[in-house]
Amino acid sequence: MQKLLIIGGSTAVGKSDFAINLSKFLNMEIISADSIQVYKGIEVATSKPSKEEQSQCKHHLVDFVSPFETFNAYDFVQNATKALEEIVNSGKLPVIVGGTGLYIDSFVYGFDFEGSKTAPKFDYKYVFLNDDREVIYSKINHRVDKMIENGLVDEVKVLRKIGLTKDCQCMQAIGYKEIWDYLDGESTLDEAIELMKKNTRNYAKRQLTWFRNNNSEEWHRKDVEKLTNLLVEYFIEYKK
Repeated sequence: MQKLLIIGGSTAVGKSDFAINLSKFLNMEIISADSIQVYKGIEVATSKPSKEEQSQCKHHLVDFVSPFETFNAYDFVQNATKALEEIVNSGKLPVIVGGTGLYIDSFVYGFDFEGSKTAPKFDYKYVFLNDDREVIYSKINHRVDKMIENGLVDEVKVLRKIGLTKDCQCMQAIGYKEIWDYLDGESTLDEAIELMKKNTRNYAKRQLTWFRNNNSEEWHRKDVEKLTNLLVEYFIEYKK
């Protein structure tokens, strides 16, 4: 059975940083399990891996879907399966990293319209990162402020100009829907920013609940060095 590593966790907990650091020790490539990072041109509010990060460890399923298209769990399973085959054929370890729990479950157990789980398709190790709540919330608030500084409002203006509508799936993402309403005059910018922070905090809570209810091991950020050593030892055959 194919070995697979899964790294989950809430937004702003540091999943990507941990995975990039882990790639220094394991011969691996990342499959992104993020429902918004798949979209081209949707940048500022997505925390996509930078070019430098992607040069350190190859990422799959980032920037490959038109923002005018819809993308769901079934699409993720189809594309992630192709990516996994490519990674395995290159002799590397496939590592799923992301916070979209439904995507991860659908891939590991098979896509089931009735929502029931079957036996896993992989010999997988499933961990999720957590941190003190006040730390995560502080990071969320800082991240939202940086999104505004980095031009989120201008990005949404451009997306509107090229023909995207509020009903487009990618515009339902936190950050984009609040700024869209601001541009429509339904709120002030300060109100939109505070709502972004609130909605992101609530989303982080839901993510934490999801991962705790799944067959995954919870690890605190303070123990990442220990976790790194454990995973390297566990997947030692994939080391260069």
